[in-house]
Amino acid sequence: MKNTVGKYCTTKQARIFTALVLSGFLSVGSSFYAIKSATAAPGQYFTETANQVVKENLKTNSLPRRVANAIFRDLSNREQIVVRKVEIINYSQRTWRNGCLNLPHPDELCTQAFVPGWRVVLSDGAQTWIYHTNSNGRSIRLANPYILTSNLPHNFPKYIEDTILQAASQRLKLPISRLNISQAQQRTWGNGCLDLPKPGEGCTEALERGWRVVVGAADQSLVYHTNTTGSKIRLNEKESKFSEGKLPQKLRDAVLRRAREESGLPERSLSIVGSKPTQWNYGCERQTYPYSCDPIAVSGWQVTVGAGLNRWVFLTDDKGSRIQLSGQYSETPNANLPRDIAERILVRASKRSEVPISQLRIVEVERRQWSDSCLGIADPLALCAAVVVPGWEVTVSDGEQRLVYRVGESGTVILDEKASSIADNNRQIKPIPIPRSELPRPLDSGVIFRQISSGGLAGRTYETVLLDDGSLIRVRVGDTNDSERSVRRISLQQVERFEQLLEKQGYEFNNISYPAPRGAADYITYTLTNRDGTVKYNDISQNSLPEDLRIIVNAWKQISSNYQ
Repeated sequence: MKNTVGKYCTTKQARIFTALVLSGFLSVGSSFYAIKSATAAPGQYFTETANQVVKENLKTNSLPRRVANAIFRDLSNREQIVVRKVEIINYSQRTWRNGCLNLPHPDELCTQAFVPGWRVVLSDGAQTWIYHTNSNGRSIRLANPYILTSNLPHNFPKYIEDTILQAASQRLKLPISRLNISQAQQRTWGNGCLDLPKPGEGCTEALERGWRVVVGAADQSLVYHTNTTGSKIRLNEKESKFSEGKLPQKLRDAVLRRAREESGLPERSLSIVGSKPTQWNYGCERQTYPYSCDPIAVSGWQVTVGAGLNRWVFLTDDKGSRIQLSGQYSETPNANLPRDIAERILVRASKRSEVPISQLRIVEVERRQWSDSCLGIADPLALCAAVVVPGWEVTVSDGEQRLVYRVGESGTVILDEKASSIADNNRQIKPIPIPRSELPRPLDSGVIFRQISSGGLAGRTYETVLLDDGSLIRVRVGDTNDSERSVRRISLQQVERFEQLLEKQGYEFNNISYPAPRGAADYITYTLTNRDGTVKYNDISQNSLPEDLRIIVNAWKQISSNYQ
């Protein structure tokens, strides 16, 4: 045992001596070096680091060994990874502007003094870490715990990567350096809108090749569809996961309290109408000469609070302990619509739509002349005088509903219901779980989708299945002679589109049923099953289904239209 230890130590000394000799030759003309860790165990790493830092003492601006050791120690303790595979791929001397090395923690007070140190970049080929340190490694901070690199396809264009990163940076309000593309897959989209049409948009029916790209940072991710040139790029919001508009409740409460103090209005009349993550500087909004000011970089939110046509914009940190007013403005309608009439319209729209005033917007104002005192809308209970009434046509929206009002200069406001698009809150049907005993059998191998229809005046039950080879098979349940069996085939392209739709819509087939209204009779019940589960609905309730499910139902009807 002693001989073994002795041989090991002698070998180690020889290796150190050899490394130092080699370093004399390797340092000539060299401007870059890499440090490789030897093992996952921190103790053993520090024993072998000296062998692998072959140029340190021969460069005046080289990274000190103790700084490298401190970084590897922190990385090993933080990530519990095999640091043997980690390399220092870049480093540079820096002067940080404060004692927090330009990386303050929330609510942390930083000494306002310049700190010389290092910026060090490490990678294991799959993940990248960036550290800030002081000059001796006693103070170190991880700058980007969430930056990941990935093995993207070799044919993934750099210009598309740059376009995606730029779009994601603007959407998430984060620098590109904190973003990473984790997936890039070639796709063939079903239309010129890249399978993401906008409301009312006409899309060319030609297939379009492109990419599906996932980019993100921390717990946020964005999914983009592009064409092959990158000239078309669309965000798939349903598949994306980002915190825009999802302000934590504790921050909502804190900002509303601050808005109440700023506006003098009761909190019940205020509402948050917009929020997005942002980075901002705290501490210099009241800077006074001759005192210097070093603002603290804060990660947090920009929050817009509304009351009627008034808006207040606040900046807050992630805890709600630092909140400051960034700006105040009033949304003034165009076409010379008086403010008092605009307020009156918003009050009417709020009552009609059951949406808070602060969440409504006057999105269109058009100068009009109405043909009578009823503003062109007949009222059997009113006497309409045949006189020209100048006024406006005003459209109010909450992002989903559109309410169109006819307005006279005297202040008369009448809702034009025919021109409006108003949600009927009573149309939604509350789904109920399907009892386990009533669930149909799971799909057989090779089956993509199945529909079972039953009921109606005939009282018959039919089963239609779609196979992965494009076969559509329909049979009548209970037909002993199998006389009503029919088989036809759709293209594999149609099969692929339908599978993509099932995935894209994101509707969960989680064994629930949308029942028919009480008293309904002679309706047909449809039971739809995919590989995840089952959903039931009927021909009476189908117009009240969730939008994602209605899209799937309509697509299935088109595929199986010959059988309906």
